[in-house]
Amino acid sequence: MNKAVIGVDVGGTGTKAGIVAADGNVIARLERPTDPTAGTKGIIFVVEDLLRRAVDLGYDIRAIGVGAAGFIDWSTGAVTFAPNLEYDDPHVADALRARTSVPIVVDNDANAAAWGERRFGAARGLDDIVLLTLGTGIGSGLISGGRLVRGATGAGAELGHMVIDPDGPPCGCGLRGCFEQFASGQAIERMARAALLDDPASTILSFATSPATVTARDVARAAREYDETARTVLRTAGRYLGIGMSNVANLFDPDAIVLSGSVVKAGEAYLGPARDMLVEMTALQRRRPMRIDVAMLEEDAGIVGAAALAFDEAT
Repeated sequence: MNKAVIGVDVGGTGTKAGIVAADGNVIARLERPTDPTAGTKGIIFVVEDLLRRAVDLGYDIRAIGVGAAGFIDWSTGAVTFAPNLEYDDPHVADALRARTSVPIVVDNDANAAAWGERRFGAARGLDDIVLLTLGTGIGSGLISGGRLVRGATGAGAELGHMVIDPDGPPCGCGLRGCFEQFASGQAIERMARAALLDDPASTILSFATSPATVTARDVARAAREYDETARTVLRTAGRYLGIGMSNVANLFDPDAIVLSGSVVKAGEAYLGPARDMLVEMTALQRRRPMRIDVAMLEEDAGIVGAAALAFDEAT
């Protein structure tokens, strides 16, 4: 039988998984909405489904890799803290081992995505990269000297929780004014809802049923229609993204910063101001121009990254 692994990507809104070959090719995919109160149950569901599919497709699953949103004790495969998602059983690796005999690797979802982009994507061959996953919140993965930086307890490189403004909006992590509260999907949604109080005629509401249900995708769609309120919200979030990336440059001086996640699809109305702010701030410090890449693996970044970790660390 052909050898493969299963890669699982657990996000705040969706759990995606796939059967992945050694060359990074995704042979079969599966996605289901993430239950915000039962993250582990969703992982088990997609893994068991793909184990059955692998038999039908003629693949021998050699390991399972999971990229999970939250702080991960990499040595045990347990989730120690998750600001935007609840795991019904935080001992994810043990829960999977109870159902299969193959090796299990559980790591932070952004760590997995960073590893995948280095192995197969935009950062292939680079030894010093930072990946920012721009979704419901902001995750991050850091590779230094060709090695993942996990920290003493596995909760390192959580750049989404750098405090930008200590008097800013409350964050799910318990702090206030974290980076993700200014530049993520939830930040865009919050800013758009506030902006609609001053501009109830905004095109944003033609894509959402009410101000309370506005999503970052609605804002992006309105921005493409040249709605000024939507474009202002994305410009503001983008500038904060640029500020965060300037902090990243100061902390790690990477070869490249790779941007992934659903909010990247907001396009130039969001990414343009981010690049401009980064260039402005790094130029003042006389830093070399910073390479900014959009993830090549796109929707498969987390799946392929988790699989790559499983191949490299468990097979």
